[in-house]
Amino acid sequence: MAEAELKSRILTLLEEDREFRMSVAGLVGFKEVLERLEEHDRRFDEILATLEEHSRRFEEHDRKFEGILLTLKEHSKRFEEHGRMLKGLDLKIEALGSRWGIFSEQSFREGMKRIVEQYFGGEVERWVTDDEEGIVFGHPSKVEVDLIVKDGEHILVEIKSSIHKSDVSKLFREGKLYEKAKGVKPKLVIISPFVEDDAKEEAELQGIPVFTRTSV
Repeated sequence: MAEAELKSRILTLLEEDREFRMSVAGLVGFKEVLERLEEHDRRFDEILATLEEHSRRFEEHDRKFEGILLTLKEHSKRFEEHGRMLKGLDLKIEALGSRWGIFSEQSFREGMKRIVEQYFGGEVERWVTDDEEGIVFGHPSKVEVDLIVKDGEHILVEIKSSIHKSDVSKLFREGKLYEKAKGVKPKLVIISPFVEDDAKEEAELQGIPVFTRTSV
């Protein structure tokens, strides 16, 4: 075999045959160096793969975070809208309360119910039940309370021209009765143009929102 052909054959084997290349490297003292370089290449590839995976996860987290921000903005808009609605409700209560002197209690309730339906977006019904265990009044009695059911939410509403501390306690017990009878814990709301100070304190203690002409 000619020398040039032999050299060409050897170069081809070095490029294409790893076993031959390692044998030659071993003969000239580079086998260990080549093995270390190959190990470094392998580790470098693993590091690149890990970095790519982390990059993919960061991108996924960014998308989720952007989704959360959009949701928070939507909730903020809804809270602002509810705030405007409730402010309007306060004004309606104050206006109706200032004219209450020429109305009967029943007329006041009927007028207020229409306003409540407008702002809460649901029909006010009258929930009537027999309280055989005396949860509300301490003895068996018939209980009646205004109820709104909307989008799966149950709201008991106390609508009166004036609210005393005893009215707040009664509504709280009516909520307990409703929960026991229906298996659903209702929200409680008080709406009145005149709410005594001790009634406000009791409502705050029981976590019951009060809408009145002095609401802020």
